[in-house]
Amino acid sequence: MGDPMDTAAADTKDETIEAGFARTVRYIDIYMQQKTDLFLQHYVFEPVDFLLRQIMLLSVIVTLLAAGTIVILLGVILFIATLVPLWAALLITGALIFGTGGLIAYRILSDKIVLKTPVATEMIKNGNS
Repeated sequence: MGDPMDTAAADTKDETIEAGFARTVRYIDIYMQQKTDLFLQHYVFEPVDFLLRQIMLLSVIVTLLAAGTIVILLGVILFIATLVPLWAALLITGALIFGTGGLIAYRILSDKIVLKTPVATEMIKNGNS
């Protein structure tokens, strides 16, 4: 008998076209599986995991801020109620909240979106015509 390395080398030399093609297709299949797995990991699973973590953190923060706001709001209403009747305190606090919300909404929605698209002269200067 001969050395196993000699038989392996002989197998690759005497390999038929069909066997070589089958081996190539198998390698291409493995390559595509690896690329698909990497694509799914980097562009599907990791971004979804990041978004889910951020959504969970945001939900906790929003819940805490809402609870704190309600407690402070009740405190303000009860404080104002010591000076005026309760119905007047509710009206005053509601008007203040409505006005503050309107100002914040106006400030946020009045900003114009400006895209940083280069103008034609900048493109010509950079040589990207």
